[in-house]
Amino acid sequence: MHAFLDAAKRQGATDESLVGLLRGRGWSEEDAYRALADHYEGQSGLQVPVYQRSGTAKDAFLYLLSFSTLAIWTFGAGSVMFTLIDRWIKDPLSPVNYYASGYYQIADSLASIIVAFPVYVFVMRYIVRETEGHPEKLESSVRKWLTYIALLIAACVVVGDLITFLTYFLRGELSARFVAKVAVVLVIAGGVFWYYMGSLQRGPLRVKKANE
Repeated sequence: MHAFLDAAKRQGATDESLVGLLRGRGWSEEDAYRALADHYEGQSGLQVPVYQRSGTAKDAFLYLLSFSTLAIWTFGAGSVMFTLIDRWIKDPLSPVNYYASGYYQIADSLASIIVAFPVYVFVMRYIVRETEGHPEKLESSVRKWLTYIALLIAACVVVGDLITFLTYFLRGELSARFVAKVAVVLVIAGGVFWYYMGSLQRGPLRVKKANE
């Protein structure tokens, strides 16, 4: 391998072209760059510095806090919408005092939103500022793991919501109230999935621009 890299370098091959050649022969990009690192270490007699990721515990705290508050205020928003749907689309089979108890439920939900949503916005703005100043944090394993877990949960909620809707549709048991609640869950969970999937896709582009 070292002889091949020496000969290619003497012919004026760039690192990018060598990586492309190696990937064309089945090498992964990571293995190709590792081979180049080994080659340069052999030529210089020095080891390639190992990147020490800083703020891993801090990143974990921030992302756990953001996802926790996200769950609180989205559940609160969904609960508020469910209560309003129950009041706007009345069920003749429900007792009258059922709607009166909705005031207590909507108070709890509003309290959750009032507290959790500002905290979520503040934490997310802080995370965005951190990633703008240090684009390499977009490739943090902590960020990716927690974001993919959130995506998995949101995707499962969307799938479960659609399965429930289809089940009631095939049974012929759809009602306006039920359809409205299904739509609320779909909008909230789908919005969360769309936002965080987009953030993962934008991350590599920002890192690439920062390195140019």
